[in-house]
Amino acid sequence: MEKREEIAVEGSAELAMRARGVIGRRIALLAFATALASALAIAWLGYRAETAAYRHAVDAKLRAIAPAIATMLPGDWHARVRSGAATSAEYDALVEPLTRYADEAGVFYVYSYIERDGRLLAASTSASARERIDRSWSKLLSEYQQAPAEIRRTLADGATRYASYTDEFGSFRSVFARGEDAGGPYVIGVDVSLDEMRAMARANLLRYAAAGLGVGAVVSLLGMIAGRRISRPIERLRKDIETFADDDFANDDAGVEDLSRLAAEDRSETGALAATFVLMRKQLARHIDRLVEVTAEKERVTSQLSIARDIQKRLLPDKPPVVAGFSIAGWSEAAEQTGGDFYDWVEMPDGKLVVTIADATGHGLGPAMMASLCRAYMRATIEESDRLGEFIARLNKLVVADTQGKNFVTFFIGVLDPSTRRMMVLSAGHGPVLVYRARTKAVEEAETHTLPLGIVEDLDLTPGSLIAFEPGDVMLLISDGFFEWANSDREQFGIPRLRDTFASAAGLRPAEVIDRLRADLAAHVGGTPQPDDMTAMVIRCGP
Repeated sequence: MEKREEIAVEGSAELAMRARGVIGRRIALLAFATALASALAIAWLGYRAETAAYRHAVDAKLRAIAPAIATMLPGDWHARVRSGAATSAEYDALVEPLTRYADEAGVFYVYSYIERDGRLLAASTSASARERIDRSWSKLLSEYQQAPAEIRRTLADGATRYASYTDEFGSFRSVFARGEDAGGPYVIGVDVSLDEMRAMARANLLRYAAAGLGVGAVVSLLGMIAGRRISRPIERLRKDIETFADDDFANDDAGVEDLSRLAAEDRSETGALAATFVLMRKQLARHIDRLVEVTAEKERVTSQLSIARDIQKRLLPDKPPVVAGFSIAGWSEAAEQTGGDFYDWVEMPDGKLVVTIADATGHGLGPAMMASLCRAYMRATIEESDRLGEFIARLNKLVVADTQGKNFVTFFIGVLDPSTRRMMVLSAGHGPVLVYRARTKAVEEAETHTLPLGIVEDLDLTPGSLIAFEPGDVMLLISDGFFEWANSDREQFGIPRLRDTFASAAGLRPAEVIDRLRADLAAHVGGTPQPDDMTAMVIRCGP
């Protein structure tokens, strides 16, 4: 009963806190946000349309002005410029009428250029206000250093083109048109300052944004008025529900009476909701009793699983072994609170290192127990570390006795001799075991020698095989949880991706190799739930 009262009080506090959010203000805020977003969207579209129309008008103006430039120049002017007959004095004399025309037309520059030896050279120009003061306009046949590409394209095909650009003279919107005389083609240009266009654009945007804010404010006020009217019956319902939420679920309750009265008086959705709460109250009393029982049972199971997980975590090595000439790292992550994978290493008195990795079928509590037993059997029965076939046969009999052939464990064991840089290995159905060769930069796959543990009572005795390491070689031991994890399209990470990632990361330290594998796997699966336990061990010859 005490537990049930605690749940009811928590529910009451949560309902009261939500109700105090003031529904009317929320409706007003929603109305304002919707109106503002709509107004700003319309403002943005209007701004874009008006800006485009302005630019279209500017382009039309530029195109209309361009042909007049040629009529203001002597008929043979560009031919004389190209041949070198034109003088700087004549060129400078043309600046004044061209400048006057540019001012009257409301443009920034008018000019013409010829092309010689791949360079664009000034043939005529107007001058800006500053250039008129210090006479710093472009001189005859001075080269256009940052010419827009549209100029050369217009010279090439004769098509009139527009361009927006920034060069050594400033930022402009321009039109380029081709002319031609006896000396050959030339290009006429007319510029409008982009600063003026940008100022107009900013003014348009501010004007439309101000209009949008005004519309948003009006709609917000209307929303607040409507929100208050809507919230009144809901506020009444809230108060009744607060009383209902504080109910101790006795048979006679003031909260239930208030809700029943509201249901009878109000024929709207609010009254229907009150009637629903009255019905819910009866069902809630039954469900809370059941919830208390289920919660207590779940907490008990969760606590036991947490203890089991902690125990299993402590069975894994807490630090890498110290092996001369080698560096080693391991990692494991269960799909549930407990898992059926494990890895281990045992330092032998003769200086050799025994490494193991295993994967019991399935995941959860049962496979976790099987993995823990297998680890214990391994540590208890390993005697002659080089006679791996006999060791696997003994270990298999113990596993079969426990599983009775209903479950199995893939198991890999390797005995590393750091003095010779060789490892005797035996795989009981566990794979792949990958070895990166630093000399050839190739990834090799070690063979599987016999069946997994627990399938048959008598395994074929096999001595295993020998792997020799050279500096820079890296071995990867991994469980199938890595490469069988699929993304939302049901595409597994797969062994080919595993090999590619391993090869690209083989130059890193062992722990970093594992981190790279996990990162590439996470990128592939994209957040799909982990379906199986994952374990990895990396052994590197060298630091």
